Amino acid sequence: MDFSRFIAYELELSRADAPLVRLLQDASGATGCGVGSTVWDTGLVLAKYLDHQTSLGNLDLSGKTVLELGSGTGIVGIALGRLHPQCQVILTDKKELIPLLNRNIELNSAMSNTRAQCLDWTLPTALDVVPDLIVVSDGIWDKDLHQPLAETLARLAGSETRVLLAYETRKFDEEAEFIAKWSQTFRFRDIKPSEQDPVMQSEDIFMFEGSRKIKAAD
Repeated sequence: MDFSRFIAYELELSRADAPLVRLLQDASGATGCGVGSTVWDTGLVLAKYLDHQTSLGNLDLSGKTVLELGSGTGIVGIALGRLHPQCQVILTDKKELIPLLNRNIELNSAMSNTRAQCLDWTLPTALDVVPDLIVVSDGIWDKDLHQPLAETLARLAGSETRVLLAYETRKFDEEAEFIAKWSQTFRFRDIKPSEQDPVMQSEDIFMFEGSRKIKAAD
């Protein structure tokens, strides 16, 4: 992949010992890599929410495995890798975005706790681990993605897995349909503005925390 037409982006984290997150992105779409090659507002809001919760001492991922679905530039997963060097982070997306993810990992001192892996929601891909946390940023912008995403979450989440889902509202009725579909397998709550980063939040961006429903005994 030719990165000469990509532009640099930096995200500052609140922890004094956490370096800047450095990324390349294609904000103009000139490279033809699709919407996943751009840093979107939802990714920033989710990354800063995780940063804020870490700074408050509410999030400890030491020894845990984090899976990011539809990573795009990797901003959320790389931020988590910076904040929690003792966790393992797996960035995933379609194969055309893996070179960008690998490049962005390299830009952040080739983080040893973070790796990229191809994962297409429409294919029954398995992982060699059950993630402790799954994060999804702007994964429901296209209605055609709803069923594959719901099935991927149901397939990869274990009984103790937490899921953080964030999206910017664009088509409320379609988004409500996904939430209804997701609720068939997961219970969840909405993350309030008071829990989020005081500055990096938006009334158009919604975040939910979910986990698998416990099946009743026969």
